[in-house]
Amino acid sequence: MSLRNTRAKWGWPTKLLHWVMAVLMIGLALVGTWMANFVNDMVLQFQVTQHHKSFGVVVFGLAILRVLWRLLNPVSPAHAAGRSAWERRAASMAHGALYALMFVMPLSGWLMASASALNDPGAYPMQVKNMVFGLFELPDPISPGDESLEAIFHTVHAWSSYLLAVVLLLHIGGALKHHFRDRDDTLRRMLP
Repeated sequence: MSLRNTRAKWGWPTKLLHWVMAVLMIGLALVGTWMANFVNDMVLQFQVTQHHKSFGVVVFGLAILRVLWRLLNPVSPAHAAGRSAWERRAASMAHGALYALMFVMPLSGWLMASASALNDPGAYPMQVKNMVFGLFELPDPISPGDESLEAIFHTVHAWSSYLLAVVLLLHIGGALKHHFRDRDDTLRRMLP
């Protein structure tokens, strides 16, 4: 298994980052939807939110690592033979959107939490601020209690999650199309 990407296949760090981030982002989207719409118990809501924030920080860190790895290792496998110009453009746009969402989702969530009045000391009976896995506290770039900013970042976070769902479905659908209909090695090159 190769460390670096080649024109024939992806290296193992690229594959590892791809699949770990895919699992985390899909998991965060599902948990975020569940906690925002179906959890009514305040203690459970708080605990789930803290874990959601913590894993969001992990996604943000991995996104930075992924971009750095891409800059250090800019070679990528060639497009499968027979791809039309629109397919190449669509794939490029989907990948660009996924990269953007890797940053927009955690940043908007962090800024939303930072601006929230619930981030004020004493707002929750069990308040521990924006802790990451209970190990360290995220700094607050915005003073807590700014409802207008909280609403803006909530909207960005929510709409980004909808966009992420659409782009992921297109990405997965495209990979499956290449594997089952076109019978090329696009999907196999990203598998472990």
